[in-house]
Amino acid sequence: MKPRSPAARWTVRPFLAALAVVVLGGCATVDPAPFAQFASSLQPLRSGSDTQSAARAEASRQALIQDVAAGELTVDQLQLAPVPSQPFRMTYGFAENEPNFIKFSRFRQGLSALNDAMIGYAQSLVVLAGGGEGGDILPTTAQFDQLARDLNANAGAAAGALGVTLDPNRQALLSAAAIQLFKTYIESKRRHALAGAIAEVQPRVEELASAAQDAIRILASPVVTEYSDQLLPLATASPPNAVPILKLNDDTQATLAGLESLWRSYGALPAAHRDLAEAAAKRKTGLAGIVALGNETVRLQGLLTELRKANNPAP
Repeated sequence: MKPRSPAARWTVRPFLAALAVVVLGGCATVDPAPFAQFASSLQPLRSGSDTQSAARAEASRQALIQDVAAGELTVDQLQLAPVPSQPFRMTYGFAENEPNFIKFSRFRQGLSALNDAMIGYAQSLVVLAGGGEGGDILPTTAQFDQLARDLNANAGAAAGALGVTLDPNRQALLSAAAIQLFKTYIESKRRHALAGAIAEVQPRVEELASAAQDAIRILASPVVTEYSDQLLPLATASPPNAVPILKLNDDTQATLAGLESLWRSYGALPAAHRDLAEAAAKRKTGLAGIVALGNETVRLQGLLTELRKANNPAP
């Protein structure tokens, strides 16, 4: 064979270098920083939703007690009624509607399950991006199967409690297609598979985030009525006293501010999650969605801290 000339060898080398970029580029490591930022931003949602929904459920329960005391409801209307064909369940049946505090307690459970699902999912993405304690050591496909079952169980419980109607042919959070793409990424470490998997999950994140926002809006709906009911005796007291009225004003505004921040945080989830697909694909973006979610949950955390201080003043 006739040896290649030096010129020919230098002609081939750029081609091989370019080929290496194409072949290895899909296997390049994923920056775990955006995934870690997304996961950490979800933590205040857990404490925020639990604090707010618990407080709203208790306020609604107290309002119901006051209605009974005022004669607007009778004690016999609080009686539990059996549920046909469900021997282990009884429910409130008066006015063919359940009390708000029961609905709010269910929302609390649903939001808790949703937060567990999203936080578990976000933490799994951190691991898949190489940001876990094991670094580049990824879970096995069998381990991911178990994780997917757990995530889908939590998301399914959230959907049921929040009133989301799920297509029975699709998984609650991770569809069969998404699970397969995640497994492909685990086996090949090709970032396009990770980006595709995250994109596959996007519609479900949007649906669950919207359901969470609806629940928060319903939690906020009685606040104005409760304020008016509590204000009336304070405003007609003799002699007049501004102190309890101002405290009621402060408490009501703090409650509404916390609920609004929680509502905005859930509203920011879809855009932040969409940014993760961009980060996995290494597209040049500013990750504005992740930044916005982080900013709002920091604000939420601050409001929760102030609320705790107001409810538990230092001696």
